[in-house]
Amino acid sequence: MVGTRIVITICSFFLLCFSFSCRSLKPQHFESGRPLLKAENFFVGHTKSSGLVETPGGKPSARITTETFGTLKDGVIYIEQDLMTEGKKKNHRSWKMRQVDDHNIEATADDIAGTARGKLYGNYFTWTFTLKLAPNNPIKRVRMTQTMYLQPDGQTMIIRSVL
Repeated sequence: MVGTRIVITICSFFLLCFSFSCRSLKPQHFESGRPLLKAENFFVGHTKSSGLVETPGGKPSARITTETFGTLKDGVIYIEQDLMTEGKKKNHRSWKMRQVDDHNIEATADDIAGTARGKLYGNYFTWTFTLKLAPNNPIKRVRMTQTMYLQPDGQTMIIRSVL
């Protein structure tokens, strides 16, 4: 009887782990997240960001800051973005972003291959794109996924970028 309980407990534990932690998180899971993130409200105007670049082992390797200015014209958000990575020269990127429908965003930029595609639900936005690297870099392109969470103050966004 005790042995059966242990087996049931172990099986239940693995079932719970599989049910909750092994399932991928989907943008739709954030639909009720607030405050509501609207592309035209957050990306139009002036924004600043700062963060760290980490090695694959998780050690900080450089600080990075951005400064962006966005404008809205005829349903398109035009974003001028300066990226400053510690120890490197400033990099400028020009974006054209448009919201296709309530949950889908597409964007292009001068150093992006093809079209960036994103999902917007509640206070959550994620998108994936292929970044073209400098011509002298032996790696020509990298795939990037950015996940953004608008915080309760409606002004602060936490961004996680994975290359």
